Amino acid sequence: MVSVTTILKLLSLPVKLLWVVLSYPIFGGANLKFKNNLRNSLKLTIFRFGLSLPVKDSAYLAKKSTQQVINSLKPVYPRLTSLPSYGKSYDKLNTWVVEAENRSKSDPLVIYLHGGGYRLNTAPAQVESLLNAYYLLDEEKRKKTSILVLDYSLTCHGHYVGTQVYELAATYRKLVAEGNDNFILMGDSAGANLGIAFLQYLRQEKDSNLPWPKSAVLISPWVKIVPDAYQLTPGHSYYDNEKYDMLSGTVARSAERRQAMFGGENYADLLKSPGNLPYKKSDWSDIPTFNNKGYSTFVLFGEHELFRDDIREWTQYALDSPLTVPKQDSKGVFDPRIHEYKTTGQNGAFIDVVLEPWGIHVAPLLFENDVTKALEKQPNLKLKDIDERKFLGTVKIASFLNQVL
Repeated sequence: MVSVTTILKLLSLPVKLLWVVLSYPIFGGANLKFKNNLRNSLKLTIFRFGLSLPVKDSAYLAKKSTQQVINSLKPVYPRLTSLPSYGKSYDKLNTWVVEAENRSKSDPLVIYLHGGGYRLNTAPAQVESLLNAYYLLDEEKRKKTSILVLDYSLTCHGHYVGTQVYELAATYRKLVAEGNDNFILMGDSAGANLGIAFLQYLRQEKDSNLPWPKSAVLISPWVKIVPDAYQLTPGHSYYDNEKYDMLSGTVARSAERRQAMFGGENYADLLKSPGNLPYKKSDWSDIPTFNNKGYSTFVLFGEHELFRDDIREWTQYALDSPLTVPKQDSKGVFDPRIHEYKTTGQNGAFIDVVLEPWGIHVAPLLFENDVTKALEKQPNLKLKDIDERKFLGTVKIASFLNQVL
């Protein structure tokens, strides 16, 4: 049965949406990033609603399977979804977005791990972002690349955080047993947390013959699931960015959410929430995906997202990134000298860390489907044709994949 809290939130949603519409001509959009974009301002309001619900009530929003979501895009993007194995099951937990024709076992295989706070399922916009990344690859790399989406268990259905690592491990072992050895982990938010936790899982499986993922693509990784009380005070991103982002610091610290996500078990664990432990470089220095030559990792996070400070701290220890958050507002302008840290990959892993000006939580995966629409209409559209000023995240993700695949 739906809680009273959710009923009240649902009743207030139309009022909030109406306010966005009425105030837009006078005050602009819902935040600085969307000050000139009414549609995304409305989407942001809806996402705020969904992510504010009690965990158990999220089950009412997570009724569709990932496979159903993937296949629902066929009539919307008939050209883009005309891919080998699109929407077909690999097994009961995994669905193909594309399985390259005549692929060899050494061809790139992207395993996508969706975000949604471990309580919401894959969203159509996330699948659209995968289509963007795929179609913006150079043609020869695109022909060899496959994308598989893991439909892991959700906390709104009673599956605590930690379960998902072992579901991913089972998928990974099955793929390895079939001879595959060239993996790219791609995840956003909770999915990026899952990717990081899985790398720690491989690290702890010292007798395992499993290969390390060649690359990791981490968008707004949720490295610290439960913030400390001081983080909800002025001067910290949890407090300062709540007016911009879709997330809420108060919701993040709620006892109800912790119980529903962890069942009272310890969450300060490298396989669950590494940011809730004291950071030690030794916990990360022996992970090849983050450190060794021939491997690579990409991280993107936003200037205006709640997780900004947590992500910056994690990249400092795990990726040895010196990138800091400038004290002065970016004015929404990307400056690679200030907002990006990139290594050459000559003496270790190729690392690319990007701070998106005015960026909010997983913005390129949820708010940049104008690129998908353009790709559907224009078959010859290339990465160089995409306006980086408007779609920075999409361009950076595709550029990284083009470099490492």
